[in-house]
Amino acid sequence: MRGIVAFFMALASSFTAAQEMTEMRSEFFYCTLNDGKTLEDVREQSRQYGKFSKENGTHYTQAILTPMHAGETDYDYITWGTWPDGKAMYEEWGSFANNFDGANDEGTGGTASTCRNSIATFFNLVARIPMDANERDKKRPVQFSRCSLNEGVTLDQVAAQEVKNVKQMEEAGFKGLAIAYHVPYMGFNRAPDFDFVMNYYWYSFDARAHAAQNYGAFAAENPEAQEAMDELVSCEGTSSFVFETMFNNLPDTEG
Repeated sequence: MRGIVAFFMALASSFTAAQEMTEMRSEFFYCTLNDGKTLEDVREQSRQYGKFSKENGTHYTQAILTPMHAGETDYDYITWGTWPDGKAMYEEWGSFANNFDGANDEGTGGTASTCRNSIATFFNLVARIPMDANERDKKRPVQFSRCSLNEGVTLDQVAAQEVKNVKQMEEAGFKGLAIAYHVPYMGFNRAPDFDFVMNYYWYSFDARAHAAQNYGAFAAENPEAQEAMDELVSCEGTSSFVFETMFNNLPDTEG
């Protein structure tokens, strides 16, 4: 089945350095396991769809998000799928809808699960601090926060400041981090009460631990970075998840 969708990424798990915002498309399905099914069943059906996607030449990557610190939820996991652009999005959906056995499974949850909610976003990869492949975890921590632009501020201004801040972090020894912005696209039942979702993605739990241990001192030594962001945007409602790539059929990407 089409399983469940994903990225962030392979969000950051997939992409080379971002010098400026790149507008991709993502989809998120909020799913509950069916009776007798486990996440391993979800992983297997996702891998099977990955083979189908590759054979049909569609450009798509998929991951599973399981809650780490996400408050009370009415789902077991989220599938996150990403395409490089809108053209690839609708080509892949067309291939899935017309040619894949299981395309009518409830909510695209396949036989393993039932998905009750799905949304699509414009996915902008903003900045990245690389990490060697041999240092990366298979399962990685990600965070999402709802953000609202201050009056008169544009997303490009926020992204430009983000790039400056991440460059400072890299020079201070931080590594293994990618930051992306998700702007609402489709599937929202009412007008969102935020402008975008800020997505932090670490390539390993060690990288996240290093940030937790050292960011406070970094911020104290470089207060202008956070002050500049506070003038542009306000964020709240942070949730964390474990991110696991199922397959990556995007062109020109790295793991």
